[in-house]
Amino acid sequence: MCSWTSSFRFYASARVGRQVFIFCYSAGGTDAVYMAQRICGICSTAHGAVASYLLDELYDNDIDENAQYLRNIMFAADFLQNHIRHFYFFGLPDFVIMPKQPPFVSQNCYDCRLDDEDNRRLAGHYIEAVKAAEKSHQILALFGGKAPHQHSFVHGGVAVSPTADKINQAVALNRDIHDFVQRYMIPDTELIARCYEDYYHIGKTPGRFLSFGLFRFGRKNDQVLWKAGVLDNGRLTQPELNLIQEDITKAWFERAKWMEEGEVRPAPRKPGAYTWTKAVLYRGQHYEGGPLARMTINGFYRGGTSTMDRIVARSLETLFITELMEKWLHKLKPGKPPINQKKELVRSQAIAVTDAMRGALLHCAYVEGEQVEKYDIITPTAWNFSPKNNSGNRGPAENALVGTVIPSPELKYVIPGRIIRSFDPCISCATHFVEYRTNNANKTLTGKSV
Repeated sequence: MCSWTSSFRFYASARVGRQVFIFCYSAGGTDAVYMAQRICGICSTAHGAVASYLLDELYDNDIDENAQYLRNIMFAADFLQNHIRHFYFFGLPDFVIMPKQPPFVSQNCYDCRLDDEDNRRLAGHYIEAVKAAEKSHQILALFGGKAPHQHSFVHGGVAVSPTADKINQAVALNRDIHDFVQRYMIPDTELIARCYEDYYHIGKTPGRFLSFGLFRFGRKNDQVLWKAGVLDNGRLTQPELNLIQEDITKAWFERAKWMEEGEVRPAPRKPGAYTWTKAVLYRGQHYEGGPLARMTINGFYRGGTSTMDRIVARSLETLFITELMEKWLHKLKPGKPPINQKKELVRSQAIAVTDAMRGALLHCAYVEGEQVEKYDIITPTAWNFSPKNNSGNRGPAENALVGTVIPSPELKYVIPGRIIRSFDPCISCATHFVEYRTNNANKTLTGKSV
């Protein structure tokens, strides 16, 4: 009987580096709300939302109540399409045998535990998920002009009129989405959780969670529906932005210090580095963000920190958001575009934060003469897929792999893949595994240094 006793070396490596911020530098200050959305196509509204909060801070705008609801409705609609797509398009093929046709022809079917009937049923729900995600984008396009990369968020409010016809269309679409989530997504999640119950013990993180809060209200964007928090060892505190640091020990950058003057210079040949993602730290520690962090901090979910906990929390959050949207849509008042823009800058620098689909999102800008001189962003995946810091401590995704048992060669990509995808990483980020050559039959992912 053989056993694998040697270990994988592993690291979370973002191999794609993009100088998006340079475009923001050359844009007028109010263009940041559009330029920043080009960072991502799956969660673009999150960047539009936080950029609009930042501009409101720079101009000291007062946000009309209708605009508050419209912004959150559009933001929530983008949450829905993201979460639905993640569960069915990126997550389901990890657990369900899909039809032998594109795009599933190369599917890895090892350790698929559902019976034939359940496999066929959930594969059918995949097609229904395409329709539900499309309806989410239709809601966003009704009020945002287009999706992705909506054009309705502006500093001081929203540019599209909330007509009675648009409101009624959005209500009908949201009810269809709610019906899909309640009838299919939640039961499908419960089935996966039952059949793969061992994943409640696989892919655990230390349980340090951080959230900037979600769905902002108030004339100054100073109220959040789902509260912000930093949860560490059962102790909940409010996040303090001055305690956030970026570490470039293992990143392909030189001379990078968050919120300090000086350019961030790429260094693709830097010895020992393995990613374009900087390590993001709070009080010198790595923190996990995302649906599990939000749901735990707000008391909506009381589970663990595992792979399956992340999957379940995301599905529950999807259901909650459809219910919130129903309430918000009925509070909208048909009328003109709700914009209250002040013409003069009252500040030259501002920071704005929100939670996005995958976790905590921060934008910071310095503006001079209505021209952006500096624009910095810390994304959710930077938190979750942080590389090792200068103390050798790993980020949440890397940490979740430590100690994972790989019982057979066929599962050497299956189990780590399920763990990594439970974080819903951005497509531009990737995790690569470098393994020792061996003929043994049992391996464990350890924290061995790269």
